[in-house]
Amino acid sequence: GLRTDASGKFEKGLDPNNAEEAINRACQLIEELGAGTVVSGIVDVYPQPKQPVTISFDENAVNKLLGTDIPKEEMLEYFKAIELEYNPLTNKITVPTFRQDLECMADIAEEVARFYGYDNIPTTLPSGEATAGKLSYKLRIEQIAREVARFAGFSQAMTYSFESPKVFDKLLFDSNDAIRDTVVISNPLGEDFSIMRTLPLNGMLTSLATNYNRRNKNVKLYELANVYLPKQVPVTELPDERMQFILGSYGEGDFFTMKGVVEEFLETIGLNERPEYDPNAERPFLHQGRKADIYYDGELIGYIGEVHPQVLDNYGIGERTVIAVIDMPAIMEKTTFDKKYVGLAKFPAMTRDISMVMPKEILVREVEKIIEECGGALLENYELFDIYEGSQIEEGKKSVAYSISFRAADRTLEDKEVSEIMDNILAKLKELGIELRS
Repeated sequence: GLRTDASGKFEKGLDPNNAEEAINRACQLIEELGAGTVVSGIVDVYPQPKQPVTISFDENAVNKLLGTDIPKEEMLEYFKAIELEYNPLTNKITVPTFRQDLECMADIAEEVARFYGYDNIPTTLPSGEATAGKLSYKLRIEQIAREVARFAGFSQAMTYSFESPKVFDKLLFDSNDAIRDTVVISNPLGEDFSIMRTLPLNGMLTSLATNYNRRNKNVKLYELANVYLPKQVPVTELPDERMQFILGSYGEGDFFTMKGVVEEFLETIGLNERPEYDPNAERPFLHQGRKADIYYDGELIGYIGEVHPQVLDNYGIGERTVIAVIDMPAIMEKTTFDKKYVGLAKFPAMTRDISMVMPKEILVREVEKIIEECGGALLENYELFDIYEGSQIEEGKKSVAYSISFRAADRTLEDKEVSEIMDNILAKLKELGIELRS
């Protein structure tokens, strides 16, 4: 803009201590010009006089800031020219009150640069440690969760962290269930937003219900939702805030489709061991016989299952709905992004299929543990490809079929080696009352 006397005054301010000098000069001119008689004495109403500012001085800091090597004596000469007083005992500079623009060391350095000459300051490139930017561990896992869900056909939902206490009735929780202990909002917008959520189900089911009522088919949604678990009731301190990865869908897909998405996510973040599923999960909002708690390395990390028909009716959803929830803090310490690369196999694999009949109460995970134990280092992979319950199977039992692959890294396996392993597997299974299907 235009540089004027007024802009300079507003920029640097006016010094009230200059008033006395201005009055004296005016009186001098009055006498010299014979315009009047000066009366001795001054009436000064100035109860709190403005005091000079003192600034600590360090010539090394000034030189470092400017990128110069100016001697201290030269700097002191600059200060004298602009009426800055230097005290060598305190190593401080007293700034006159008419220089209200000088407040800190950087301002002093600017004055030194002005006297020294900007053109005389050598040109140098900035130096320092450069660290490549990257996502934090937590954000990286969240990003992977979004990518896995998106690649599986899920769309992201974002729901309120506030909800109504009536939600727990819709989800079939007992009146004395601990999940009802919540953080209560002191100034809620209404009853529907009066508490902080302790589980992410209501937001997900409400979103699915909205899509269902609008006749959207085959809807898949996911959310990274925070839940707020009070450490005690009444609440006297901040609650435990935990992020949970929830997936929900209706239409195409079933329990096993959702299970595949969960396992893909766990494998992508480095949890390469197979998770375990406990069908005896105490989840009132899930369908009996179609639900499971998810465990990894012996620790509960989430749950999965079909939503209970009564809950679906409460939300107005007329199709089978499957949800899965992963507690993100529970998997943080188990996650690893270290990759171990293995060369392509030089020798062929041998695959055996096994079909067996077992009591319904025996979990397939018990079978898998035996396969892993007996297979040892030669076991490459196993896959459950069939579960059957029907008229051809004895009542109270089920048929389960696995495909099991073996491979050696240093040789071609002989049929005899694989047969010995399979015999050991069958012997262990027989101890559990499991027999080959005829």
